[in-house]
Amino acid sequence: MDYASKDIRNILVAGHAGCGKTTLTEALLYMSGAIERMGRVEDGTTASDFDPEEIRRKASLNSSIVPVEYEGIKYNLIDVPGLFDFETGAAEGIMAAESVLICVSGRSGVTVGAEKAYQLALKHNKARMVFVTKADLENADYFKILEEMKIKFGSTVCPCVVPAKLDDGTPVYINLFSQKAFKYESGKQIQVELPDIGHRFQGLIEAMSEAIAETDDELMEKFFGGEPFTTEEIVEGMRKGVKDGLITPVFCGSAVNQQALDMLLFNMHKLLPSPEHDGATLAEDANGEPVELHCTEAEPTAAYVFKTVADPFVGKLSYLRVVSGKVTAGEPLVNARTGEPEKIGKPLTVIGKKQVDSDGIIAGDIGAVAKLVSAKTGDTLCDAERVVKLPAPVFPKPSLFMAVTVAKK
Repeated sequence: MDYASKDIRNILVAGHAGCGKTTLTEALLYMSGAIERMGRVEDGTTASDFDPEEIRRKASLNSSIVPVEYEGIKYNLIDVPGLFDFETGAAEGIMAAESVLICVSGRSGVTVGAEKAYQLALKHNKARMVFVTKADLENADYFKILEEMKIKFGSTVCPCVVPAKLDDGTPVYINLFSQKAFKYESGKQIQVELPDIGHRFQGLIEAMSEAIAETDDELMEKFFGGEPFTTEEIVEGMRKGVKDGLITPVFCGSAVNQQALDMLLFNMHKLLPSPEHDGATLAEDANGEPVELHCTEAEPTAAYVFKTVADPFVGKLSYLRVVSGKVTAGEPLVNARTGEPEKIGKPLTVIGKKQVDSDGIIAGDIGAVAKLVSAKTGDTLCDAERVVKLPAPVFPKPSLFMAVTVAKK
């Protein structure tokens, strides 16, 4: 299925090692109906950890792309390693995303990895959203984590979905936008009566309203006049706040038990920017002059190589984020770094290790092309009519260097 740029979301899924990024990606893929049963990191059966070494270590070592297609929207999830030895994954992935979904474990709270993910989003000026995973576990403390986040990430943190328990211990999730509560039975949402969480509830609504009021002068006036916002105003104010970096919305749920993931996906669509509305991307032409690229198929093609892998079956595989135009088979593109034309083979849609032939990769989307001769990570491939260069990724400096010498020839 072809998606318009406005119906695509490119999201970096980042956070500390073991906080549940890969499991969340897998759960969303399962929820979308793309896989029949949910894989497990422990069994090495997830879509995004497919390298033999990842399966052996039960942890992500490379970034991987998992497109989740749900209700007419395509979410390109870029699952990156949380282990700091493999930080390159996040540095590559951020170049292809407009937003960062920061995973925080409901069990271990705001760890260094979550802070690093937040700083990465800030540094690259990307929209941010937080998902507290494992929120249904006995020892998960959402409100403590919320306080930690406010200390570490600042005042932009804004809760949107909060967990509670029914009298019999059933986990429920309160959506603060609609002020309704839901429980989940084998992934299916069931509305329940709003549980009493005491004075906290009013405080949460107040905090959210205040964050939204700060995104717009008219809303600010309404807020000080003591008028409640409509659900539309809340969502629109939230979207604007997320885009401008004024709000970091916080959601929660359980990936393993398929709880509250529908609310997460719905809000990833509603609140996170699409490539189209991300505005213009700045590149430079051959003379070093700035050029604005727009996310539309009408413009000459420009695609950015954000990751290169040696695939055992197809050889060299270059992952592309198309910034403008469309990448199609047989249409040569010029490599802005070398000035040489690159012959483009069949574009591929990548789902973890699976590669599916596609008709083309449109502006705003992510895909891959095999066997490019000179293309390296950080290169821009473009139409000969408009040769432009996008900034290369900045990789973290290694903290340990080693040299290898041979004892005998």
